[in-house]
Amino acid sequence: MTIRLAISVEGQTEERFIKRVIAPHLETFAIWTTPIVIATSRSAHGGKSKGGGINVDRTASELRRLLPSHDRVTTLYDFYGFGDKQANETPAALEARIASRLGNPPNFIGYVQQYEFENLLLSDPKTAAGFFAAPGLAAAMQAEIDKAGGAEAVNDSHETAPSRRLEAWTRRHGSARIYNGGSKVELGPELASKLTLPAIRRACPRFDRWLSRLECLAAA
Repeated sequence: MTIRLAISVEGQTEERFIKRVIAPHLETFAIWTTPIVIATSRSAHGGKSKGGGINVDRTASELRRLLPSHDRVTTLYDFYGFGDKQANETPAALEARIASRLGNPPNFIGYVQQYEFENLLLSDPKTAAGFFAAPGLAAAMQAEIDKAGGAEAVNDSHETAPSRRLEAWTRRHGSARIYNGGSKVELGPELASKLTLPAIRRACPRFDRWLSRLECLAAA
């Protein structure tokens, strides 16, 4: 049995990560995966602008367009990026709220990344330091991972979110590859492929559980 899977993503970085890392892996499980960047707006003629901030209403509107035309639909959104998070809401609770807004369709699997896509890039500090040609980055990254209790737990504030930490680290340690808004679309997926999917899964158990669930779709 072959499964047509759509993954609604927040932006081009996640889109390229799916195409480069996730889709080839899931293909070995007879799952044909298409990442689709969520639209910020749609014109009267059907054109759309992509990427940008998200909220539950916007994601639900986009997901309703995907559900009838795919066997399964899932998401890869950053928890950090949701503009309407509720007080003390967890990523799992936010996933449940999105599913509820859709009416809990059986072919929907919600996934919200804790806290950003960039948490996945913290999976292997030594490999990341080599990728950025910044040896001192490994110790800085590992210290923050240890302090937080794991790669998926690294996050403090708007100024110290994982993506901003990577920008600060690559600047501080003299990398020729500065991780920022102008480069992350290329560097994020490329680094993820260097880290390897098994290493990311070991360091990010929540992400691993989502991917394990997707792997089982064709056999269900």
